[in-house]
Amino acid sequence: MAKKLRGLGGRNYGGSKKGTNMNDLLKQAQKAQEEMDNLEDTFKNIEVSASAGGGAINVVATCDYRIKSIEVDQELKEEDFEIVQDLIIAGVNEALSEVTKKRDEETAKVTGALNLPDNIL
Repeated sequence: MAKKLRGLGGRNYGGSKKGTNMNDLLKQAQKAQEEMDNLEDTFKNIEVSASAGGGAINVVATCDYRIKSIEVDQELKEEDFEIVQDLIIAGVNEALSEVTKKRDEETAKVTGALNLPDNIL
């Protein structure tokens, strides 16, 4: 058994339980990392949707940053091509913004209990 040393001011050195707290924190971080890895797999199946131009463009994306579909309303068929392009870009950007929000929400569920920054894992 390790002998405790007595320092100035009556403080003990050695025999501390701080190592145990660090081990617990490391175990929690390891568990959170495993959950994050599993979450990355589920992001492939979580879909978000967004629209632009008052619903003339509808974009569906998965939370692994993949565009699944883009629907263009038939009424845009007669519009100038540049307008349609701008609406598609706006719809895709909105969908990607929704993906980021959803990913942040799901990540916060994992990291929230540990009070860790989102980007630590």
